[in-house]
Amino acid sequence: ALGQAYVEKYYPPEARQRMADLVTNLEIAFSNRLQKVDWMTPATRGKAMIKFSRFTTKIGYPEHWRDYSRLTLKNGPYLENVMAARNFEYRRQMAKVGKPVDKQEWLMTPPTVNAYFDPPKNEINFPAGILQPPLFDFKMDDAANYGAIGAVIGHEITHGYDDQGRKFDADGNLADWWTDKDVAEFSKRTQLLVKQYSSYTVLDGLHVNGELTLGENIADLGGVTIALDALRQSYVGRGEPAPIDGLTWKQRFFLSWAQAWRTKFLPDTLRKRVATDPHAPGNFRATGPLVNLQEFFDAFEIKDGDAMFRPQTERSKIW
Repeated sequence: ALGQAYVEKYYPPEARQRMADLVTNLEIAFSNRLQKVDWMTPATRGKAMIKFSRFTTKIGYPEHWRDYSRLTLKNGPYLENVMAARNFEYRRQMAKVGKPVDKQEWLMTPPTVNAYFDPPKNEINFPAGILQPPLFDFKMDDAANYGAIGAVIGHEITHGYDDQGRKFDADGNLADWWTDKDVAEFSKRTQLLVKQYSSYTVLDGLHVNGELTLGENIADLGGVTIALDALRQSYVGRGEPAPIDGLTWKQRFFLSWAQAWRTKFLPDTLRKRVATDPHAPGNFRATGPLVNLQEFFDAFEIKDGDAMFRPQTERSKIW
């Protein structure tokens, strides 16, 4: 119910339309990559395309708001209202028993600043709460938005094909739909990411766990790659924009991605997160995917010998 008031104030129709166009371009870009990825066999590629054809997106807020007409709140003891609310939710959940799964239901509220990929439902969910500056601003240029929220949405799409998401088929069931050859090729590419991130020093003697963070690192790399493809395609027919503040659209794209991951942690908190969090610390998410992309090097004229340069043989290209 709070979400209804939230989207009225913070997620206007112009923002929703801008997001709809952006998501459509991302889906087209990922579909194109699935069809062209050179290491995948036709058998597995066909199943990958079927899975993507059943992929759904939930952006902003639900199509149908929850009906609270059977919940009665009184201007009385707080405890009674809490109990009434819990009873309402219990009855709402029990009413689902024996009925088909409601695929329109959201697992997050519209004001939530987060997003997720749901493997059994084969869907992504982006509440209006995360579709705000600095990740998304419908008043900003496309390069800034595609570099931030575009790459984050691409990240969630890629989760359907990361080291864990790939184990779910088009119907959301745990099933092995890959050939042995494809598994071997996929593993060879992902191990480059494991090695890359494991080399990053967080604190003295403490490194990122490349195995623990693999799924998120695959998704980050895929997200940036897809978003860049989608942004480039969006300029077809209208031409590339002029630089803004002296920065080209590619430079603004990559900078926007990096700025989305500004974080600051106390050392003890950072140690705990490295041990338990499947996400790498933000500073490594900001740069890790980019050093696998030649277009990043070209955009900033980074060459062999420069601090951020990564040899071609060490770069991972998956999706």
